[in-house]
Amino acid sequence: MKIIVGLILALLAYVIFLIPRTITVTVESTPRPDPIVEVIEVVEPEVNIADAVRLFLEEKKSPLAEETEFLLTQRHWRLLIAISAIESEYCKRQIAHNCFGLGGESAYRYYSSVRASIVDANDLIEFWQQKGKWLTPETMNCSYVVPCSENWVRVVTEVLKKLPQ
Repeated sequence: MKIIVGLILALLAYVIFLIPRTITVTVESTPRPDPIVEVIEVVEPEVNIADAVRLFLEEKKSPLAEETEFLLTQRHWRLLIAISAIESEYCKRQIAHNCFGLGGESAYRYYSSVRASIVDANDLIEFWQQKGKWLTPETMNCSYVVPCSENWVRVVTEVLKKLPQ
């Protein structure tokens, strides 16, 4: 019996002291493929210029908002809107549909409609641009606007920056 007890104690000592309490298992893992990366193309909604211009003019409470589609048929529509900002507060303070201050004090132009003034202003700008003048608000100063006005240039330039391209 002493032998059996001795064997049991020896076995117990072996189990308690000789066998490590934590077992470290090394497992070789196969390399994982890179995680799947999904590329999502963010597409900006197509901006409808007519809607953007109309909204801009409506925010200004401009009567020109009703003429947005017609304005956009004119080559210089952006410049026309910018000039109307300083000349007639976006056509809210005009006489005889002249939203662009055409003619000045001495030869003020009267129109039967806003469309007629839009066409005339666009044609006038086109005429001078073909001669290499009135290419920027700065070059229009002292010619389109008399007397010279840095404020006129500043306002027209600021409005041009706000309008869609």
